[in-house]
Amino acid sequence: MEARVQRVLIWSGPLMVVLWVGAFIGIAGWFPPSPPSSSAPQILDLYASHPNAIKFGMVVSMAASALLVPWAVAISGQLRRIDGAKALADVQMVSCALLSLEFITPIGVWMAAAFRYDGRAPDVTEALHDVGWILFMTVIWSLWIQLVAIGVAVLIDRRTPTVLPRWIGYLNLWVAVLIIPAGLVLYFKNGPFAWNGLIGLYLPLTAFVIWVFSMTLTVHRNLGRQIAEADEGSEPAWTRSSTTSSSERVTTG
Repeated sequence: MEARVQRVLIWSGPLMVVLWVGAFIGIAGWFPPSPPSSSAPQILDLYASHPNAIKFGMVVSMAASALLVPWAVAISGQLRRIDGAKALADVQMVSCALLSLEFITPIGVWMAAAFRYDGRAPDVTEALHDVGWILFMTVIWSLWIQLVAIGVAVLIDRRTPTVLPRWIGYLNLWVAVLIIPAGLVLYFKNGPFAWNGLIGLYLPLTAFVIWVFSMTLTVHRNLGRQIAEADEGSEPAWTRSSTTSSSERVTTG
């Protein structure tokens, strides 16, 4: 039953991505993002052009951000099966919960910017808009810790077969490298490293989406095997391997 519950929870990650894409592109119209070099009147026009759509898009995005928590719980359920990885499972789960809040915070700032866009000076709306994008892009370090925790947990698994495939561990570490430019957009208002640039936004965003779907599909397949083995009344492969290894150590001793 636990595996069946986790197999439902793991799909909250892709659902979060789908809702985010729909909210940013289809509702708020915020993709591609406004250039960081935009003037205060240009930012004010952005909010004045479709304020209700922006507000609704932010509400959907905020709700979607909470879906990262059940997704992380399902991942931790698999990491806890790895010898020596229980602490890393906790680290990744707490880090992902922080990431959810770190997504919610800039959304709240954009909500405030849209709430009174017509009753304040344009430069105030511009400042709120900038704060939102800077928080949204640069607060990546909880995600970075989560990626490293998962990667290390997978790679320290010495069972045969491993709980999660080793390639997913390497993918996590590579994504940890690829998202670093997002944390540096504060230094650029133009070019590929800005918050609307190829390296500052699109490379980390693409890596993030690939990671979410890769983790989801890998854990989903793993849980499917667990459910099938439980229905057949057999032990999971890695449990049998661990038991065998323990017996061999006792016999050898």
